[in-house]
Amino acid sequence: MKRFWGLAAIISLIFILAGCGGKDGFTVFIIDNQGNPSGISEQLQANLQKKLGEEPKVEIITSAMYDVQKIMVEYAAGSHDIFILPENDMKQYGQNGSNVPLDDTFDAKKYERGVFEGSVLVEKGKGDDGSDMKKETHLYGIPLEDMQMFKDVNYAPSNLFATIPLSAANKEESKKVLKALTE
Repeated sequence: MKRFWGLAAIISLIFILAGCGGKDGFTVFIIDNQGNPSGISEQLQANLQKKLGEEPKVEIITSAMYDVQKIMVEYAAGSHDIFILPENDMKQYGQNGSNVPLDDTFDAKKYERGVFEGSVLVEKGKGDDGSDMKKETHLYGIPLEDMQMFKDVNYAPSNLFATIPLSAANKEESKKVLKALTE
């Protein structure tokens, strides 16, 4: 019985941290291991919404405190369209196949710090060792220091990268928003 209540508490905590309910609009999640991004969220959201127009409705969600488990919960929840996180975390999730390659939208030579070997989802059984994942080198993340909209709000630390999770609701729209953040 104790085990049941422990499991119920963990599941409840995940729902509280991840936020339950339906998803409206477009979300960008920011977490930083060297600072607190909370101070820029309103201005960044206003600037991005102005650039994109009325649709999609954008929400910038920040975490005031860096926590590896928070990143894991946010990825697992699958409710964000863009993640902005420290380089090591971005690469770890990319190596596990959790990030979308960006080569078709961005110049990999221009953003070479975001190029690394990661896993991509392939046809069932066509991956490495008969799995559904294959190791490939792609552009998976854009450094914040190269993103104009972050420079405009004086928050472009070199340790942070923007990436699109595999769970993004609309990958093409996510690329469009990421491009708007960059230009």
